[in-house]
This record gives sequence, C-alpha cells and structure tokens, in this order.
Amino acid sequence: MRLSASTDIDICLLPYDVAATKAHARVLAAAGLLTQDEAGLIEGALGAIEAQWRAGALVLEGDEDVHSLVERLLTQRLGELGARIHAGRSRNDLVATDLRLWCRTEAGAVVGSIAALIEVLGRVAAPHVHTVMPGYTHLQRAQPVSLAFHLLAHGFALVRDGRRFVAARDAAGVSPLGAGALAGNTLGLDPSLGASALGLKGAFDNAMDAVSQRDFACDFLYAAALCGVHLSRLAEEIVLWTSAEFGFARLPDEWSTGSSMMPQKRNPDIAELIRGRAAGGISDLAALLTLLKGLPLAYNRDLQEDKVALFSGAERVQRGLEGMTALVGALSFDVDRLAGAATGTTMWATDVAERLVARGVPFRTAHEAVGGLVAELEGRGIGLADAPADLLKSHHRLLEPHDRDLADPRAGLTARSSPGGASPERVGEQLQRLEAAAEALRASIAP
Repeated sequence: MRLSASTDIDICLLPYDVAATKAHARVLAAAGLLTQDEAGLIEGALGAIEAQWRAGALVLEGDEDVHSLVERLLTQRLGELGARIHAGRSRNDLVATDLRLWCRTEAGAVVGSIAALIEVLGRVAAPHVHTVMPGYTHLQRAQPVSLAFHLLAHGFALVRDGRRFVAARDAAGVSPLGAGALAGNTLGLDPSLGASALGLKGAFDNAMDAVSQRDFACDFLYAAALCGVHLSRLAEEIVLWTSAEFGFARLPDEWSTGSSMMPQKRNPDIAELIRGRAAGGISDLAALLTLLKGLPLAYNRDLQEDKVALFSGAERVQRGLEGMTALVGALSFDVDRLAGAATGTTMWATDVAERLVARGVPFRTAHEAVGGLVAELEGRGIGLADAPADLLKSHHRLLEPHDRDLADPRAGLTARSSPGGASPERVGEQLQRLEAAAEALRASIAP
C-alpha cells in the first residue's frame, strides 16, 4: 500500500473526479441504467462530498487513490445506488478524464498569470521608450536600444508562452469518459453525452488511445518548461542589472535579501530562485516523456507517476510567474547609468557602415572600412565625435563629417525604424501590440 497508494498526491483531483462522476451518472441515466431521480441523488451526494472536502472535513480510511475514495464515500451515503456508479467505467478512463479537467483549469490559471506579468512589463516599459541603453550580443555591447525595447522582448516571449498554454488547454478538451478499461463498453453508453456534460469539445476516437495517452500532459509540461526558461532569462538579466558592475537597476529592500555575514549585501534571491527552478521544470517534462516512452498499450500503472511531474511543473511555473510579476513591478532604473553605458562606445559602427551602404557601397566593403576606422580611433584614444574629417575620409571617401552624429546613441536608436525595430515610434507600436496580446490571452480563458 505504501508503494501503490497515491491519495496524498491525487487528492487535489477530487473536484474533477466529482465532476466526471456526475457526468457518468447522466450517461448511465440516458442509457436507462439509472433513473433521473437516482442520477439526481448521486449528483447531490457528490456535491456534498466535494463540500466536505473543501471544508477540510473528509476522513481518509486507507483509500488507495482519490477515485476509490469518492466511490467509497458515495456508497456509504447511498448504499447500493452508490455502488452502481462504476458500471461501464474504469479507473483508466476516469483518471484520464480527471487529469484532463485539471489540466484545463491549471492551464487557464497559468495563462492569467502570464497575462498579468505581460501587463506589468508593459507598464514598466512604457516610460522608457526614449531611455537609451546598450543592446548586447555575447554579453558585449552591440547596438543602442531603449530600455522599453529590451523589456518588451521578454514580453513577447511570454505571449508565446501564453499561447502554448492555451493550446495545451485545448488539447486537454477531449473526454476519455466511456472508453472503459481500454475497449469501450457493452452497455450502450454514449461518450458524447459525458463530454457534453463536462463542457468538453468532444469525445475520444479510439478507446485504447484514450486511456493510455498523455500527450495533453506533455503539452502542458512543455509549455511550463519553456515558460520557466523565459522566466530564467529575465531573472538572469535582473541579477546582472542589479549588480554593482552593471548598476542599471535596483531592487527595494523587500525584494532583496541580506547576507548572514555581510551587512551591506542586497542579494537578488527571488530572481535567483526563479532562475534555479527552471531546471526543475525541464526535469518534469523529461520525467514524463521518459515515463511514457516504454509503455505498451493500453493503460499501465506507471501512469500513476504522471501526476508527480504534472503537479510539480504547474506549481513551479505559477510560483515563478507570481514572483517575477512582483519583482519586475518593484524594479527602479538608473536612467543615467543606462545612458552612460551606451555613450562613448563603438556601438555606432554598424550604423556608419549602413550609411555607406545607403550611398551605394557594398556592405562587406563598408564593414571593412568602418572596422579600420574603429581600430584607428581606439588606437588614438578618441571617439567618433572627435574624429577629424580627414581621418574619416582616409577610411572611405564617402564618409562625411556629419556621420559623427552617430556617436550619440540616440541617433542610432531613432534610425532603427524598421518594423519591429528599436526606434521610439516602433516601440510605441510594440507596446500597443503587447497590450492587445495580453487582452487576447485573458479573453481566451474567459468562461
């Protein structure tokens, strides 16, 4: 029993087991195996069992799992009538149904949390459309961008995460109820009635597949794992930005942690925990895929372990989203430090090369010429703004004195007006699209 019992893990499925059992009672009534009055008594008793569970008043008596618990309590309340509820039903199709209902609820909740974080990112980004900072590749300063542009990049990754959870929710919207153990039933039960009673889009196509597949659970955990990766990347940047070496952002005391030994420390522990927990989300997905890979059809008891990974993955991503929403909302930014990191650098190099391209110079020729200019300016210890006109001409005859305006990173920022680019105008459009995407995510989970 210690090995096989799972009530401590799957007790959270009780309201879904109640819903599936109510739906099954209606299917039995439609087949003439219960009267409408009997089905009503069963539904009433199930409602009382759920209310008792929500009140924390259920007494467990060595039940193997939540499904046997509900059936036992129902039989205790209704006697022989309660014992009739399992006709034409197996724990195989019941647990698959419960798990799908749970996935739909949890996916909807995660989508709501993602939308909340997206909205906070948009709200924090909006005042910083003109706040210049370095954009990085290889963690090296690359091109000037705005703080808003950088934050919105994280926002659009989260939009994709939200859509993946919506897809996972839709994938779980098929009812396995009526599949029985693996081959359907001989009682004339109509699976479409159960699906309709549960508010699902339809019933299974193949009973054996219905009880044995967990694709929908893999979809959920893939969405959770990738969302965790995106949260981790944002957390990593918060860790970097709030360090003294970067100094781009500051966390208030309530969202940082001191050291047990060093009184001056302001550690970004919440960001670090979110970053660390992404590893667990990846392992949850790997665990479920590994669990499934060697199972012959149809149901096998190994599938009892799917809930361990699934519940863990859901908890991780929800806590990460909640923590990150609070963390981003609490950040303050050092605008001068951001601008200073983007000024006096050679991030203008691509812009100067592209000006030559616009004047008819092949890009590789322009690239080589500007590379030589960068090297010489660095050798002389001066910046582009101080470059003599004849020095510019010595690297390419089409370089002009007014090209020195690109030494100001704001000029490079404004010039990046291509669709999806970093110019203030384009970032304003992105803010609107991000807001609309968050609203669309919320609409997708509305009742």
